[in-house]
Amino acid sequence: MIDALLYAFTRCPHPDMNSRTIARLPRWSFVLGSLLLTLLFVGLALNDYQARDRVWQQEIESQGRLQAQVVQRAQYGVERSAKLLASTLATDARVLELMRAADRALRAGASLDDSALSALREQLAIVLAPAWEVLQREHGRQLQIYWGGAGIALLRMHDPEAYGDAVADLRPLLHATLHHGQPGLGLDVGTHGLGNRAIEPLRASDDPNSPIIGALEVGFDMLPKLSLLTEQLAAGLALIVNRARLETMLKQSPTGIHLPRLGDWLLDSHTGPQILHWAERGELPGIEAGMALRLLEADGRTFLLNQIPLLDIRAEQDPARAPLAAALVWRDISSLLEGHIQAERRLLLKWALAWLVAEALLLTLAIVLYRRIVIQRQHRLSHQRQVRQRKRLLKRAQKIAQLLPGMVYQLRRFRDGRYQFLYVSEGVQQLYGLSPEQLIDDAGVAFAAVHPDDLPRLDAAIERSSNNLGEGAIRYRIIHPHKGVLWVEGRANAERLADGSTLWHGVITDVSELMQATHALQESESRFRDMVSNLPGVVYRYRNDSQRGMSYLSDGIQRLTGYPASDFTGTRARPYASLIHPEDRAAFHRVREGKALFEGTYRLVKADGSIVWVREKGHRMSDPQQPWTDGFIWDVTQRVLAEQQAHERECYLRLLFANVIDAIIIIDQRGIIETFNHAAEHIFGYRSEEIIGRNLSILMPEPHRSAHDGYLHDYAVRRESRALEQNRELTAVRRNGEHFTIELRVSQVSHHGEIRFIGLVRDITERKRAEQMKREFVSIVSHELRTPLTSIAGSLGLVTGGAVGEVPASMRQMLTIAHQNSLRLGRLIDDLLDMDKLIAGKMPMDMRMQPLAPLLEDALRSNQGYAEQYGVRFEQGTLPALSVAVDENRLQQVLANLLSNAAKFSPAGEVVTLAAERQGERVRVSVTDRGPGIPEAFRKRIFEKFSQADSSDTRQKGGTGLGLAISKELIERMHGRVGFDTEPGQGCCFWFDLPVADAR
Repeated sequence: MIDALLYAFTRCPHPDMNSRTIARLPRWSFVLGSLLLTLLFVGLALNDYQARDRVWQQEIESQGRLQAQVVQRAQYGVERSAKLLASTLATDARVLELMRAADRALRAGASLDDSALSALREQLAIVLAPAWEVLQREHGRQLQIYWGGAGIALLRMHDPEAYGDAVADLRPLLHATLHHGQPGLGLDVGTHGLGNRAIEPLRASDDPNSPIIGALEVGFDMLPKLSLLTEQLAAGLALIVNRARLETMLKQSPTGIHLPRLGDWLLDSHTGPQILHWAERGELPGIEAGMALRLLEADGRTFLLNQIPLLDIRAEQDPARAPLAAALVWRDISSLLEGHIQAERRLLLKWALAWLVAEALLLTLAIVLYRRIVIQRQHRLSHQRQVRQRKRLLKRAQKIAQLLPGMVYQLRRFRDGRYQFLYVSEGVQQLYGLSPEQLIDDAGVAFAAVHPDDLPRLDAAIERSSNNLGEGAIRYRIIHPHKGVLWVEGRANAERLADGSTLWHGVITDVSELMQATHALQESESRFRDMVSNLPGVVYRYRNDSQRGMSYLSDGIQRLTGYPASDFTGTRARPYASLIHPEDRAAFHRVREGKALFEGTYRLVKADGSIVWVREKGHRMSDPQQPWTDGFIWDVTQRVLAEQQAHERECYLRLLFANVIDAIIIIDQRGIIETFNHAAEHIFGYRSEEIIGRNLSILMPEPHRSAHDGYLHDYAVRRESRALEQNRELTAVRRNGEHFTIELRVSQVSHHGEIRFIGLVRDITERKRAEQMKREFVSIVSHELRTPLTSIAGSLGLVTGGAVGEVPASMRQMLTIAHQNSLRLGRLIDDLLDMDKLIAGKMPMDMRMQPLAPLLEDALRSNQGYAEQYGVRFEQGTLPALSVAVDENRLQQVLANLLSNAAKFSPAGEVVTLAAERQGERVRVSVTDRGPGIPEAFRKRIFEKFSQADSSDTRQKGGTGLGLAISKELIERMHGRVGFDTEPGQGCCFWFDLPVADAR
């Protein structure tokens, strides 16, 4: 846009109007730009201010929510304490015994004032006295016991003389407990005050379904001690209550400071005087506002006041009902507010400074624009003067050009690709056979005279000169109408004009005689170079003087080093010795010095920095008439590298064999040891120099030592052996005569046409010892643990079953847990023994042909009781009539594992389906549940030993993690296979396939 304005004003035909426009342009541009910048920065500043204000409001609301959460957690803590104490006292055996005695007396017709009831109340008071003392220390207010559905007060620890009144109809929380057996918990108001109440039902017997005879209530304040909350919140705290509602329930008028501006609300307690100041001025929010936040001032400070309603039981059941109490929390936020105000001021200052900077930049731009217009106008006037001067110089150049050999010209190429000769000297007649006027009228005739083979090269040179500008030269042929083909040389200097066109100033001269001589020399040199280029290296000649400068170097030097041959010839040539690797230069000079014939290998550093190995062979002439040294250099890098790699590979293999952990022994066809690594020395006790060259049989005990050579002879004859490429356990002999067990794997290799045997030996003495310890452990488990454990489980079962009499309730739970854990430990031992037998191949299998359907039905009946423990029902699916060859007991063990897993992991009330389906020559038995499914990460190891989805599931559901692994082994022993299908959240189907007995 700026360039367009400049062009329009500089091309204006009226100088006066042009000057006036130039003067006005910066003014209106600056005014318009300033206005737009002002509007932009005002909008950005307003948006930033609003965003900061929203962040401030969110911070205030966040503080209010945090305070509300602290108050609510404090109220919840009070409720939890009341709940814990009430549930503890309600399960106290002495309290229950006395309450049940009072119930029997009252139902028999006794009155509350009878001596028997009074004695029972005194005993209850004595039993509850320790708890009441603890309750009072923790700021508890009530501990009372009610009797009957009407909620008759039997004992009030806080007011022992007040009893006999029925309050259940006035107390919804108490009424629900007495009539529905629901423990009550929440903020409630009774005849003796307002607070958090916990009510537990008292029943006629230990049976959870026995009738409710009364209730025990524990009451605390609405909140913990306000001073503690004040320290926790680092803020002031006040508690207000609804006087009108309390007066309808309490026997005495509630106490507190009346707040006239808040209607019937009383200030129950507070920890700071600011609340009274705000109450007098009517700045507190109305309770109907619910949870509310306000910024209030007191004593020159700013506070954030948070009103938190405390809903009682009635308000929770009826949302439209006003709360019974509310907590007011106020915190000093003067420093935060001051920081917020300072941030807003800095924000406005920042945008004001940004606007001033933008205005300064705009003003600078307007000034620069004005100066550019003025400079361009001056440049146009200067250009006009230069054009006039150029015309005068052209006339002088034409006179001089007439005296020069060849043709002098000026050629212009326009932006559209069109050519035009601006000037052509008279020499054009000698080169083209045309007049200057013919080329000026039509530049195409000059290009038409160029030899067709050279025209593309000429076009490329013209294009290159147009792009690079400056000087350039090219030789090409012209077809003269009378002289035939002429060689000419064109030299020109290119420049770019203001309109984008290109102008060449040049001269074209006849070089036909020079080109003929050059072609003759080139043909001779080409024959020599072609001959030398076929050699696989570099041919050289240098002078035998102190400088040893190269007089000739073939082109092969560029292929070898990356440097062209021209770099090494001439007065300022690169010394060839500078390419020799610094480490090889001394040896290179020693090979050359004082020898007529010399040959050596050394390294050269190529142009790209890489290294190449070369071999040089030279001949120094001793004739003074021929002071030269001729020679040949060729690349031997591949040969040298191959030799180095072979040596490094040999060293690597030796080091590998020497340091591998397992013993490696290599023998020939006669059994003679050729390699004996460090690990073999450590295992057998021989040093390698002691054992190499001796027969391998020295490491074997009898009778294998005597028979070893026979093994090798038989293999040489038959060329087959079962021992190759297999792991075998053998007995070997150490140097000290000790026999030990090894694991041996033998491989055959061919080296230089001869057969070698590589033996990989591993000492498995420790592994054998571990296997023996494992067998001994299993034996201990089988004979030493299972028998006493069976006796313990049986004894506990008799005790819990009542065989020795009724067990006290306080002991029954512990005995039941002990019995269940002993049974669980017994199952774990059985699973361990089964798994050990399966792995060892010692599990007896009684395979018999029998119908499948009765086996599955028996499994359902046997495991139905286990499913009922989890509230799950087993269901029988389709069972085809076919027979299978299985071990009945082991099949029942597999079905029990699958059914018990499905029951444990199914939600209560769901159904587990056992079904079977024939699939060709096999039958698939499936157990389908509707549980959570199997996690993706656990599916790959579900049939591994001791595998379970997570530890928490193990504790909750029980199990050893061996059931599925045992089931898989058993099914595979019965020629079947096991698998599962599952989707997350859609249950799981475990299945196993067995061969059908009548399949053909």
